[in-house]
Amino acid sequence: MTVNDRPLPHDRAPRPGEKVRRHHDGCLGCGDVEPGLHLSFVAGEDLTVTSVLDVGHWQQGGPGVVHGGVVAAALDETMGALQAFFGRPAVTAELTTSYRRPIPVGTQLHLWARVEEREGRKTWTTGTARLDGPDGPVAAEGRGLFIDIRRDHFDGMPVRAVNP
Repeated sequence: MTVNDRPLPHDRAPRPGEKVRRHHDGCLGCGDVEPGLHLSFVAGEDLTVTSVLDVGHWQQGGPGVVHGGVVAAALDETMGALQAFFGRPAVTAELTTSYRRPIPVGTQLHLWARVEEREGRKTWTTGTARLDGPDGPVAAEGRGLFIDIRRDHFDGMPVRAVNP
């Protein structure tokens, strides 16, 4: 369902200012695994979420700058957190990351994502990563397509030890 061409959240969706519940303790993006991104999300207005990533030395790619894969993972996780508005688990079907400027180690990356469209099992999203503040320079942008899955989708997957 939509209002003014915007999808509607489910009745128990997080309200603006509320923390979004993590989807899995063992997740690289939002879980407790080491090393991990340890992202937590806050719901915003109009089907948005925000988070902050402290860029550490272990996330380095080129000398003194974050690895592009870390940025892609952070945007993927942030856009994926938007599924909390619909109460359905989903997986990433497509992810595009555009890098706009280097991200130095030791900075904070302010992440923001928004639901753009939802149709059936598909949710299209956009996201941005800004340097050192929610209004800082855009360092990267992302677009994602997420597909709703059944709750038993991961049943029977081989599980390996977390933090062995």
